[in-house]
Order: sequence, then C-alpha cells, then structure tokens
Amino acid sequence: MSASNNRILSIYKSRGTILEILSDNLGYDTTEYEAFSINEIDAMYSNSQLDMLLKQKEGERKVYIKYYLTAKQIRPQNLDDIIEDLFIIENVLTKEDTLVIITEDEPNDTITTKLKYLYDHDGIFVVIHNIRRLQFNILNHKLVPECTILQDNEIEELKKKHNITNPMQLPEISRFDPQALAMCLRPGNICEFKRTSATAMFYNYYRVCV
Repeated sequence: MSASNNRILSIYKSRGTILEILSDNLGYDTTEYEAFSINEIDAMYSNSQLDMLLKQKEGERKVYIKYYLTAKQIRPQNLDDIIEDLFIIENVLTKEDTLVIITEDEPNDTITTKLKYLYDHDGIFVVIHNIRRLQFNILNHKLVPECTILQDNEIEELKKKHNITNPMQLPEISRFDPQALAMCLRPGNICEFKRTSATAMFYNYYRVCV
C-alpha cells in the first residue's frame, strides 16, 4: 500500500473511531457523517472537506472536528486562527462547545500549555488527538474501565453519600489522560468509573478532571 493510501486508510479509521465515541459515549448525532466509503474519504481529503460539525441528540452542545494534517505539529498561531474562525468570525461554536483537532503527532509542551491557557482564561475547550490514537477505540479495550460523566444531581448524591464538601477532594484524572481525551473531559467534570474485580465483580470509583 502506498504512503498516500496509508494516509487515507488512517483518516478513514480515525473518522470511524471518533464518530463511534461521540455517538455511543457522548450522545452526539453522527448520522450525517456515517456510511462514507474509503473512496469518498479520499475525495474529501483531496478537497479539504474532512471537517465535521455534530450536535447532541438531547441538548444544545456541539462538537467541531478539524483535521489538521498539513504539518506534524500544530503551532499556537495556527490554533489561534482556527479558534478565531470558529468561535468569533463564523460563530459556529460557543464556549459550551468542544473543538476537536486531529493532527499527525502528539501535541508538544507548548501546545499543551496553550490548551490549558485557552480554557482557564478564555473558556475555550480544545482537544487534540494524534491520529494514530484513533486507529482503534480505546474505550472498547477490556483494560479500560467504563466511564460516565456525572450530572449535577448525581454529583450532589455522591457528595452526600461520601460526605464530600468539595468535589476537588476527589482523586484526579488529567484532561490529557488518553481516556479523558477520548471522553472530551473538561476540568471540573466528575466521572464514575466501573472497574472489574476478581473478588467484587464490579466496583465504582470517582475522579475529578483537572
């Protein structure tokens, strides 16, 4: 298989994985983007038409998926340009929404720091995926525990049950953890993990995203 064909196959698999995660785990409507053949993906890649905009089936939140494959790394200025287009000029996204960028490589420390700054100071949430991580669905792996993002009422129940006054008292999971990235976890999200045990069968534990 040629390098070009390898790239198209990689894009095809990554697209299927991200759509599966967003539909099955996060409740987004992916019907508009399903059932595309690899030849159609090839044509979309050639015409720079890989981007996708999804809306939640129940709720107002959106996620925009941007393929940035023109360079190994995305630079801060490139990131600023994308954000300006989507959040300011075209008003496609609001601060309640998520921008997912798929790149050729892992984000470096400069970009990671930039992502933290964007959320802490501007309230803009961006997830960057290395395309190689999306060749399979990490959430389906038997060693990855099932994860659910708790709603406000569930958080209140958790606080009462475990006598917690501040959710930040919980153990932490980094927003840059591979499972957190797949789930698009935002800082402050509280998650319930279900882990199998040789003795207890299943047991739940909780983490706060930072």
